[in-house]
This record gives sequence, C-alpha cells and structure tokens, in this order.
Amino acid sequence: MSIDAPQLIHGYLDDSLSEEEQQLLSEWIKSDAQHAQAFAAAVLLHDRLRDECTMLAQGEEQAQPLAASPPRRWLRSFVAVATIACCVLIAAVFLWHGVSSTPTAAAVELDRIIAVNSSPTDRTFSISLEETSFPEERRKAVQTERHRPPKPSIDGALLHVRGPNQFVLQRKVPEGQLFVTGSNGRVSWAVRPDGPVRFSSDLTRFNHDVPGHEQAMPLNNLHDGLEQLHAAYVVQVLPVESLEDDTAVAAEPSRLLVAVKKPGFRGPRRVEITYAAASGQIRQIRFVDMPYGPERLTLSMTLVDERPLGAAYFDHESHHDPLRVVEFEE
Repeated sequence: MSIDAPQLIHGYLDDSLSEEEQQLLSEWIKSDAQHAQAFAAAVLLHDRLRDECTMLAQGEEQAQPLAASPPRRWLRSFVAVATIACCVLIAAVFLWHGVSSTPTAAAVELDRIIAVNSSPTDRTFSISLEETSFPEERRKAVQTERHRPPKPSIDGALLHVRGPNQFVLQRKVPEGQLFVTGSNGRVSWAVRPDGPVRFSSDLTRFNHDVPGHEQAMPLNNLHDGLEQLHAAYVVQVLPVESLEDDTAVAAEPSRLLVAVKKPGFRGPRRVEITYAAASGQIRQIRFVDMPYGPERLTLSMTLVDERPLGAAYFDHESHHDPLRVVEFEE
C-alpha cells in the first residue's frame, strides 16, 4: 500500500489525522532515518512560518492607521507576503543544512545529556511562560474550571533541582506570596502561604498542578522527562548560537537538540534543548505546546545558577517557619 507521506504530515500539523493515519505516519517515520529527518524538518519549518506570520500580524495591527489609503494597504500586504516568502526560503535552507545528524547519533547525544544532567549537582532554572493557547475542543473545559481556585502561575517561577528526584519549585500566588512545593527524594511536600504544611511518601503527590505531570514529562524531574524523548520523539541535533544573555559561558559553543513528537504519543509537540557542546550541561529547555489541563503552554527553563544549596535545602523544614503545623498525607 502506497503512503502519501506529505499529506499525512500536513494532517499531523493540522491535528486532523485519524488513529489509523497516525499509525501509518508513525510506521513511515520509523521505516527510514531520512523519513524521520524529513518529518522533523517539516514540523520545524511549519512552526517557524507560523511564528513569523503571527509576529507580522501583530505588527500589522499595531501599525494600522485609522484610515489607510488603498495604495499603502497594498504595499503593506506585498511587503508582508515577501517577508513570509523570504522566511520560508531561509528556514528551508537552514533545515536542509542544519538537520544533519542521524537519529542514531542524536540518540547517543541525548543519552550523554541525560547522564551529565542527572548528576547530584544543584541547579536553578528560571521559568518563562511564552504563550498560552486553548484548543477549540477544550474551550468548554476552560469555562467549567473557572470556579476553581487559580493555580499559582508558572511564569517567573524558580526551579531548583538536584539529581532525578529532588527539587524545589517556587511560585507566587496572585497575592504575591510564595507557594513552594518540593521533594527530598524520600517525601514530597507543599508549603502554601497559609494553612498546614503537607508532606507525603508519594513523591508525585504535589505535582498535580505542575506542567508536564500528565504527560510523564514533569518540569521537576528532568531525568524522567528527557528519557521520554527516546520513545516518543524524533530527535535531531543542530548548531546554535549562544544565548543572548549568556556571558559567563559564551566561550564554550552551544548546540541545539530538537525533539519533535511522533504521532500517537502524548506530551509537548516539540522540545528544544540548548546545551554546552563540550560538557553537555543544559542551558535552556523549551517546551512548545505542552498540554496543561485545557491549555497548551509554550515555556522555557533557563539555567541561572549552579552552586551547592545545602544538605537540607530540599527538606520542607528549610522553607517555612518552625512553628507551622505539619500534616502527613497518604
């Protein structure tokens, strides 16, 4: 049976594939390394073009005069179309020359990144929320959830990690107070601005409002999240320039590992890992279209510090007054 791969890829990008078509596309990707590269390139090109169109549309709205003359409207439309065409050409050239690693080599590189960043070194990441969207079929769910208390915002949060199972996530509630959750590898805990401190022997007990927990890719467990990329994603390694605000480590070149989700799997549509080429140290992780309840989030985690935080930092006692009531939960 012949497979119309371009049509299947277009359907994947439009989120319109049936289960049978998703299976066909998945088998086509697995059948040949070049198929996997073509799939990853198509998704990257689609996203670059979508982002450029969005920025052009936003700029057009901001610059739109109250009464623009027809010639000027025509000129702006022409410039917009020409700009998009140039972006497509540039992106296509970049993809043809940039997506050069084989899936096997990329998988080996991913293993190296996982091993390096699973060491018990204390790291602090700053989380930035870039975009929030609501798929059409989930808008009703948003309406039904409005009566629930708002979740602490993930934008501007700080995530401290040590190895695979120890973390402290610091967020702020709407009133500006800190809401801290964490785990020391033996128990998990939550310190709200008021009420009792809670802890549990279930290490996932207080992860329910952390993006990625439903997709086995929680932000607070980098090791398990990165392991998911092997089975559920097509992985490629690209060259990339150093981060704009990266001055301390600018002497060491960076590389970009891009993982595009295969059809039929759950998780963010794309994961981008910027890391130090020689050491393998993660500098930034970007999640594109990560499911979060009824929402889809695009967010990034940027490394801001790497220093010892103290033996007891991941215990809940380090994050609240000793007079607070502490309760155990099953």
